[in-house]
Amino acid sequence: MTPFFIKAQDSVRRADNSEIIFDNLNSYTRKGRWMAGGMLSMHIKNSGEISQLIRYVQEDQINDFTLKLDGAYAFRDYNFAGMGILYGESRKSGIYENSDGEMYNEDFYGNSFSFRPFLKNLTPLDKNGRFNIVTQIELWYQYDQGITQTILNEYVTRKYSTGHTGLIGLRPGINVFVIRNVAVETTLNVAGVKYSYEKSEVTDMPDAWRETAAIDFKIDILQLNIGIFVYL
Repeated sequence: MTPFFIKAQDSVRRADNSEIIFDNLNSYTRKGRWMAGGMLSMHIKNSGEISQLIRYVQEDQINDFTLKLDGAYAFRDYNFAGMGILYGESRKSGIYENSDGEMYNEDFYGNSFSFRPFLKNLTPLDKNGRFNIVTQIELWYQYDQGITQTILNEYVTRKYSTGHTGLIGLRPGINVFVIRNVAVETTLNVAGVKYSYEKSEVTDMPDAWRETAAIDFKIDILQLNIGIFVYL
């Protein structure tokens, strides 16, 4: 009976420690608290010998990264007002064959910057506040720029493009505290009212522009964001 008693005692002790760690996590989302965190994503792809509809890909390389940072203040219990910033870069290069059988090189470099003031509400799902439903409303602006260089038969063509995008949208998700003041947050992109304007300048061609506006509340489960946040 003694070994069984020792194991039971250890089990109770571990349970007690777990309850202490996750006890009263609601205090980290009360009025006057601060929250800071972010997300880093990268995309690296190398491919080749692929037949596409309008061209043949002999070699294709893609290198992207995006860094998101958020900071917010709890102006009342479970409600935060904050600001998020984003910076991203994209590099692409490849060797292709067009439908006329001509080989050409194409290189692209672009970057983007955005800021988004937001309001975030956390609704606790348990008495300790370890699990929370996230409802975030944000006003988002993004500036993009990029240059594409194409070399075909020793002739160089450059395309420089700039874009502006504005969005008022809703972002739902789940927030889970993994230790006392650190939480992992998963949210979905849900577009609301969106407006974008893009202008491009191409070698020996007149300038072109495009303007679009849309209202879309479709949930895209493939656009999943995962971030780590510290509550102070």
